[in-house]
Amino acid sequence: MNVWNIAMKDIKIFLRDIPGLIYLILTPIIVIAIASFALSGIFTEGEMEKFSIPLVVEDEGEMTDQLIAVLKDTSVLKIVEKTDKGKDLTRKQARKLVPEYKAAIVIPKGFSEKVLQSEHAELIVMSDPADLVIPGVVNDILSQYTAKLSMQSVANEVAIEAITQMTEQSKESHGVTLDPSGEIESAKEKSAYYVENPPIVVTTDVVKNGDKARETTPFESNVPGYAVMFVLLGTTAAASSLLDERERGTLRKLQTLPITRMSILSGKMLANFMTALFQMLVLFTVGHFVFGMWLGHSITGLILLIIATAFAATGMAMLIASICKTRAQASGVSLLIVLSMSALGGSWWPLYIVPEWLQTVAHVTLTAWAMSAFNNLLVYGQGITSALVSIAVLFSMGIIFLLLSVRLFRFN
Repeated sequence: MNVWNIAMKDIKIFLRDIPGLIYLILTPIIVIAIASFALSGIFTEGEMEKFSIPLVVEDEGEMTDQLIAVLKDTSVLKIVEKTDKGKDLTRKQARKLVPEYKAAIVIPKGFSEKVLQSEHAELIVMSDPADLVIPGVVNDILSQYTAKLSMQSVANEVAIEAITQMTEQSKESHGVTLDPSGEIESAKEKSAYYVENPPIVVTTDVVKNGDKARETTPFESNVPGYAVMFVLLGTTAAASSLLDERERGTLRKLQTLPITRMSILSGKMLANFMTALFQMLVLFTVGHFVFGMWLGHSITGLILLIIATAFAATGMAMLIASICKTRAQASGVSLLIVLSMSALGGSWWPLYIVPEWLQTVAHVTLTAWAMSAFNNLLVYGQGITSALVSIAVLFSMGIIFLLLSVRLFRFN
């Protein structure tokens, strides 16, 4: 009963701390909302935000007109051809716009004629060296277009050379003069047709998760990710208050009462665990009812995972408090550990985008185990069995952390 009384005392003190409550609930909700709405275009099937790209046209001709039409039809580009005064952009003006738009396209004079004559032609992409995304997108789009032109040009050259050789051989062998113009035009038409209608195409088969087709939103990743990070921050801050009590002598006074050292620490741990569990449950409830986050097919698995994560976070926080000598020291150490774990363990971005060796290293953190299971349940729509290993590991981490903290904590 002493353990429960100590825990309730700490919780009542915390509930009177209005700024602490705001940090506990409101801050992560605001961060989750900002991050998720900022990334919403990546997850939806609707129209994506377009990149505005300046276009300098120094050439006239059929291929130039065709290229301009292709660029204007590209879903991710918004072509800017005119200045504010309605005049065509020049290369000098485009260069000045690159820091703002990150890239610009130049169609040099003679481009169309060189392409039609199967000569070496080039397109110019001005790029901002500080941006590695937009110039790359523009380069990929132009490369796809120029690859088609190059294939058509090569096909035409090969066909024309073959037809010409055949007519020359016919004239030399049989004295018959043939007009190859018809066959050459036919070869050009066929190469143009196959460039636009390639015999080999790649199709995309979107694999739906679970038995119901649904649209994934950024909240399925961001709510768990930021919830784990803020729970870690909250638990480490709460556990660090133990060091304040030790410095003020409160813990020594508690030892004069008929309460064991284990009961005192267990009460502190219980209060910390209940606070972390409450925070996670509130964040997931808000994520579901306010932001429409999907809760997966296994509510039982999700609840067990939330409990395991809160338990592991509590254990880690108590261990930090037991190792550090002062609250200031604990605050610095906990901030370093939590932020490192959040970045390494997948709270801020999915683990699959980092190198494979780093994914392996990440699983020394409780964040990686928690996020792996949350993704299985909420993103991939898998059942409770997909999260059992992570749940077991998190509970094991929590037990180890708590045993170490009880052994290492000093009341004086």
